[in-house]
Amino acid sequence: MVRPAHGGSCVRAALRFWRTPVVVLTPLLALIVPLLARQQNGEIPQEALCGYSIIVMAIYWMTEALPIQVTALLPVVLFPITGVLTTKEVCGQYMTSANMLFFGGLMVAAAVEHSNLHLRIALRVLSLMGTGIKWLMLGFMGVTMFLSMWISNTATTAMMAPIIERLVNILVEPSADEEDQEQGAKGSMAPLRPPLGVSRRQLSTALYISVAYAANCGGTGTLTGTNPNLVLKGQLDELFGAETGLTYANFMLFGVPSMLLCTLLAWIWLVILFLGIKQFWCCKDEDPSQFAEVKRSLQQRYRDLGPMSFHEGMVLFLFVVLVLLWFLRSPRFIPGWAELFPTAISDATPAIFIVVLMFIIPAKPNFAFWSATSRDQTKVSQGLLTWKAVHEKVPWGVLVLLGGGFAMARAAKDSGLSVLIGDRLSFAFDLPPVALVFIVCLFTAMVTEVSSNTATATVLLPVLAAAAQDAGVNPIYLMLPTTMTCSYAFMLPVATPPNAIVHQAGGLKTKDMIRAGALMNVICVAVITLMTNTLGVALFDLHTFPAWANVTRNGTAT
Repeated sequence: MVRPAHGGSCVRAALRFWRTPVVVLTPLLALIVPLLARQQNGEIPQEALCGYSIIVMAIYWMTEALPIQVTALLPVVLFPITGVLTTKEVCGQYMTSANMLFFGGLMVAAAVEHSNLHLRIALRVLSLMGTGIKWLMLGFMGVTMFLSMWISNTATTAMMAPIIERLVNILVEPSADEEDQEQGAKGSMAPLRPPLGVSRRQLSTALYISVAYAANCGGTGTLTGTNPNLVLKGQLDELFGAETGLTYANFMLFGVPSMLLCTLLAWIWLVILFLGIKQFWCCKDEDPSQFAEVKRSLQQRYRDLGPMSFHEGMVLFLFVVLVLLWFLRSPRFIPGWAELFPTAISDATPAIFIVVLMFIIPAKPNFAFWSATSRDQTKVSQGLLTWKAVHEKVPWGVLVLLGGGFAMARAAKDSGLSVLIGDRLSFAFDLPPVALVFIVCLFTAMVTEVSSNTATATVLLPVLAAAAQDAGVNPIYLMLPTTMTCSYAFMLPVATPPNAIVHQAGGLKTKDMIRAGALMNVICVAVITLMTNTLGVALFDLHTFPAWANVTRNGTAT
């Protein structure tokens, strides 16, 4: 009797410490790749050495045996040792134009959070929504989607979670919980039914999941909205140069309609699933008295913020200026302001310019003709943004993660691995284009459910770029929808930070998330396939093989 128990405890211990075997065995087992590729003269091709390094990193990323940020540092070790890239070449990938753009965007987002502008926007919009559960849900989703376009979807979801909890407690008293209903059914009393016609758990689950879905979709609206978008931009620049035609403007023209359509369909699906199809088709609002307390609560929280401060107003103004500078830098349909300068200017330049202004402009002006009293003029005000706020609110690990992905793309290009992969995968392009995009996106959606969306984009995009280039297809045709799909992870709590936040905050059941997310994944994949083959073709001329993609691995035209 002792041995089985001892054996069982050993198995449990091994499962608890599974990361150590994965970390140790992965590089050893992956050696089979360079050994099998070894030539008769004893030399190992650069493609095999690069493939070995990428396999090790991909497994570490997918399993998270090491923190994904630590795995992103491995190119500094692996590529110089294998002779694929020099240390200088690898380190240069950790501060590219795309990485600096993302850093600037993160600092601007930190300024928005630091000023509490995002909370003011959220409370104002929610307090204006109609009297009905479905409209309240739409309000939550609309606010979350919009804010996630500009600031971290993690921060947005974390901000919305306590608001949801408070409103659910107002709408449905704890005595109407399902547990109480079950106890009432077993006893002499009749089951307690909340006046809204749905249980407390149904309402709570619907609102929490809707916020997570809106946050995931919202990040796809802008180039700086989420990490995979920057991976796309950075890898296109690294593999094909800066003239790929992907700009902040045309990405937004593609991303915003796709984002809106996915969010709208998510709202319809969640209303039908959790509230019932009658609730969706019913045009008559619920009893306004049921939502009067909700309105009062939201309006009171909004009033507690006081009038908009100079700090909030100036951050909002600079934020709008930055978006306009991004959009008008090189919009393609009209001459952009960047053409006024003799050297090439990327989106990182206006981002850092606005950030510097945020450090310079005081949050509480105390100079003459502005201060209320002469005493105020003796006080020193901090800037709209402080380095302490940047240090606390910027997710620094993301910058390392993006840099590791760019280094991987550079290594695949310089070693010739991308060309080799393209040759092997060119058969897939015999499929109809629409079917190919749908299959690739569906595969991406499944992978990103169990791994970081940034890691998924980092691994898949160079492969797809090489395959498309070899087949004579515009690389953006596959890379853009794949990038968007990396954010479409709706089923599992571990898939994205917003999913994890609502799962914890709302006490959601994983089966409810899977039930709602399975169809949502398919819906979003179908939407992005449709948008790629319609709007994407119009914006990026996807049916034409561009001149910028007609390059060899050494960067020369063919």
